[in-house]
Amino acid sequence: MAKRVLIDEDYLVFLHDQLAENQATLREILGASGADAVLRFESERLVAGIGGNLTFHPIDGVVDRLRGWGMHVRRREEKRSIELEVECPYAKTVHPRLRAKNPKCPLEEYILGAVRLEYKGASLSTSQLLNDGVKLVVSVPADD
Repeated sequence: MAKRVLIDEDYLVFLHDQLAENQATLREILGASGADAVLRFESERLVAGIGGNLTFHPIDGVVDRLRGWGMHVRRREEKRSIELEVECPYAKTVHPRLRAKNPKCPLEEYILGAVRLEYKGASLSTSQLLNDGVKLVVSVPADD
C-alpha cells in the first residue's frame, strides 16, 4: 500500500496553474488543433507511465484509483460520451486560489488518457472546475 503524506495546498495550486499556463502557451504557439493533439498524446503517455491495474476497461481502473485517492467519482456514459464528475477533497480550498486565466484540473489528462486507451479517437470536450471538484466530458467518435 502506498504511503500517505500531507501535501501543501500551495503546491496543489501551483500544479493546477502550471498545467493551465502550459496549455495556454501551447495554444498560442500551436493553435487550438495542435494543442489538442499534444494533449491527447500526453494523456496517453501519462496513463502508460503511471501504469497500475487499469483492468479490462482502463476508465474503470482510473475511477478505482481516484476513489483510492479519496475522491468521490460519478460516472455517466452515453453512446458518444463519457462524463465523470470528480469530487476532490482539496477543491474547496485550492480552486478559489487559482490564478490562471483558464484553470485546469491535473486529472483531465489522466482521465482522457484512460479513455483513449479504449477509444483511440476520444477527445476532451468539457473540463469544468466545480466548487468541490471537476466535471469532465470525453467525446467518443462513432467509429469507436
